[in-house]
Amino acid sequence: MRASEKTHLLIVEDDPMIGFDLAVELEAAGFTVVGVAPTVHKALHLLERNHCDLAVLDVNLGQETSAPIARALAAAGVPFVAVTGYSVDQCPEEFATAPLLSKPFQTSRLVAALRRQLHP
Repeated sequence: MRASEKTHLLIVEDDPMIGFDLAVELEAAGFTVVGVAPTVHKALHLLERNHCDLAVLDVNLGQETSAPIARALAAAGVPFVAVTGYSVDQCPEEFATAPLLSKPFQTSRLVAALRRQLHP
């Protein structure tokens, strides 16, 4: 992907303030945020209707995990970075090969992880 092209990014985060802050910070870093989804249903809906090059997935979405989204992204060949407040061993197997950042994290670390996913 050339530097002049925008990278379309989906954010899956159940905390509205964190989702909003991430969207603002990642837009400032040069990504185009296609949406912030607080639930699996909303994220899958956004994926059906928007081109997505990359995603940030909060592993735990309250009463559900983002594992179904991870499966959909993997099936579509879309890389993602997982974020969680839990330990790695508490994450579903869908996240075993994904970069994982522990909350809280610095946005610069997330941006670096996302860029590595685009250019492995």
